Amino acid sequence: MKRILAISLFLLAAVILAVPVAADTPYQGYTYDYWGRLVPAPAAYVPVRTFVASDICPTLGEFNEPSDIHVAPCETIIYIVDRGNNRIIGFDNQLNLIRVIDAFTRDGEADSFSNPNSIFVTPSGHKYIADTNNHRIVVLDGNGNFLRQITEPDVEELEDDFAFLPEQVLVGRSGRVLVIVQRVYEGMMMFSPEGDFLGYFGSIPVNASPLELLWRNFQTREQRAIQARIIPTEFQSMALDSYGFVLTTNIQPWGTNDQVMRLNPRGGNVIENFNDNVGIDGDQWFRPAGGWLTGPSQFIDIIARPYGKFSTLDSTRGRVYTYDAEGNLLYVFSGIGTLHGMTNRPVAIEMLGENIMILDAGRGRVVYFEPTEYGRLVNSAIAARHRGDEEDAVHYWRRLVSLDENFALAWAGIGRSMLASGDNVAAMYYLYRGMDMQHYSIAFRRHRIDVMHEALPAVLTVGIVLIAIVAGLRILVKVKGYQTAEDED
Repeated sequence: MKRILAISLFLLAAVILAVPVAADTPYQGYTYDYWGRLVPAPAAYVPVRTFVASDICPTLGEFNEPSDIHVAPCETIIYIVDRGNNRIIGFDNQLNLIRVIDAFTRDGEADSFSNPNSIFVTPSGHKYIADTNNHRIVVLDGNGNFLRQITEPDVEELEDDFAFLPEQVLVGRSGRVLVIVQRVYEGMMMFSPEGDFLGYFGSIPVNASPLELLWRNFQTREQRAIQARIIPTEFQSMALDSYGFVLTTNIQPWGTNDQVMRLNPRGGNVIENFNDNVGIDGDQWFRPAGGWLTGPSQFIDIIARPYGKFSTLDSTRGRVYTYDAEGNLLYVFSGIGTLHGMTNRPVAIEMLGENIMILDAGRGRVVYFEPTEYGRLVNSAIAARHRGDEEDAVHYWRRLVSLDENFALAWAGIGRSMLASGDNVAAMYYLYRGMDMQHYSIAFRRHRIDVMHEALPAVLTVGIVLIAIVAGLRILVKVKGYQTAEDED
């Protein structure tokens, strides 16, 4: 799918056509319609505060190349991996310092981190830390005591110069440890709870671009063999959703694949995307006002949200894109810039309730966002729809279209409810406005059957009457003919 977006025209349309938003923001919200055209929309999230390390505790100094932010589900503690300072800082939502993890005791000796990249906290409070430059995953208990470490597996197929450089770590419901490792393209490395290597989990389908396919026609057999060993993509981030599925992001060549995968326990991608014209890939091309044409979005982080939703962070533009379980784009917010609510070099994203935090490594700070009325309505509508509460969902959809007539998903949501209630005529109207062709076809087919059922008795009655009249006339003609013949005789 290829989309070329002219931002200058978009900004002009946004000024003229955009509906009022709940709060002033330095960025414009938008979505895409059925044909992949950009449509202005109200802002779904607004920045409410920004904080740095010294706001948590003056003695902490400043963040130095922070790389990850994670909310512990068991403690409701926010952890930030301060990579440049080789430490992990834990604090609550009131910015009260809870703990600083910069050292631990292993086998009776002091140990520390070297360029840690990410952290994952299990419901039991165990902390898995990707200690990148020490080539290991460090596992600590809830009190920060050392439990074990996961190091490079003894696998024959690894190259001789391979170095175990873990970047992201995640623990599934079964206790399996998934690790994204630099220069590992077969998938995520998978370890048992005890640290034994189990194999690879998931894989990224690699598709050549049209230029690469053309170039292959001019390559020799040896050159094609070398090219086949060049794998251009690897996993960038991962998150565990409430159903136990693993959401991942990867950077694909432009116009080839969606960047998000939802992996089941077997590692198969089960994500759904019903709109072939708009993929789960953010913005493909974008021209800032007065600037140069930028490249496609690159999703470097992802968070799983309730009711099948997920949000991705784009390193190219600093924007957060939120999708529902069917791959529909719900809203977009934030961006690269110097104004409040924008970032310089975003590296990670996390949720605290319905609020969203973006970790900005460029300025060493965290930007904290809360939903607007529009954002809360979208989240509530998706939740009601996911629960099967159509009446409640329609209530939210109708409020949404009163704020944003361009929100196709809201029109489609009302249409699906009308379809479920049997009002096929109304369903056709709303589904057409929402460009939900699949359900529109169903509504049209049912409406056609209803019309046939209503008209069939009248048609049959008229037909029978006409047949009776014709038959009567023919009999009358024959009778008159016989009478005429007898009179002549």
